[in-house]
Amino acid sequence: MATGDHTSRYIAAATRPLPARERADHAAELRASIRDQIDGRLEQGQDADAAEIAVLTDLGDPAVLAADYADRPLHLLGPRWYPTWRRMLRIVLWSALPFVAFAVALAMALEDRPFWGIVGPTIGVTLAVGAGIFTGMTLVYAALERAGEQAQPWNVEQLPGGDADQMSPVGRGEWIAGILAVGFAIAGLVVLTVPWDIDGPGRLSVLDPALWPWNLVVGVLLVLAGAFATLRARITGLWGRGSAIAGALLALAWAVPIVVLTVTGRLCDPAFVAYLDIDADAKTAIAGCLVAGAVAIAGWTVFAAVRRARRAG
Repeated sequence: MATGDHTSRYIAAATRPLPARERADHAAELRASIRDQIDGRLEQGQDADAAEIAVLTDLGDPAVLAADYADRPLHLLGPRWYPTWRRMLRIVLWSALPFVAFAVALAMALEDRPFWGIVGPTIGVTLAVGAGIFTGMTLVYAALERAGEQAQPWNVEQLPGGDADQMSPVGRGEWIAGILAVGFAIAGLVVLTVPWDIDGPGRLSVLDPALWPWNLVVGVLLVLAGAFATLRARITGLWGRGSAIAGALLALAWAVPIVVLTVTGRLCDPAFVAYLDIDADAKTAIAGCLVAGAVAIAGWTVFAAVRRARRAG
């Protein structure tokens, strides 16, 4: 018999995390297995739709099946609660943090604070809330895992939309997330590079004015180049050596200048540093965090690019 929409959506969810070269084989194998099980139930006189739903329900959460296919055990909380924890964490973070950031920014603006007096608390509170949500939800689900509680039974109504055979390589959500990421990155560059009116010292920028305008121009070009390289690889499915090299070069292109300028003390506007009125120890700590962060992010970017290239084979 022909399998229905639920089956296609199930196969899409179970095989989406796999490398492109493996996805088709696993999808065909899973589809054949589901078809055989449905046929068996039909021979017993069960309704076609009911048989399909029963078979998929018996197979269970496709996220767990995807982890088995990819040989990627669900370590953090165990396979029983990890998929539920991951889904709920994404929903809560994406639902809560934008409103938290907006509320804090609005409150700071109503207090007539200067620009940096709004940006600083907004970022700090948003990160703190996000960390609190992550920690709290992780502890709750870890306790449920240790206590032996059973997760809510999975059912086909929880399946995401999309067909395994016809789904777009880049979904609407990825397009939106990519556009927002590029927009936020460029907005962040503008905030860091353009001078702003600050009460007292006048117009100051975070980055050294001696870097203007190339800090903004090169920064925007790197953001767009990174977005283009990622989008091209996602659309074509070609996470090969070229994509890995491009990702590594782009990561080094922004990380190396940040590290060099930070170490030599030429990254930030001296007037802005003086306005912050921080001691030498604080300056050293901030510089160390910047260098460590740049190295860590660039290193992870290179590692992820190489791993994707190996998976794509």
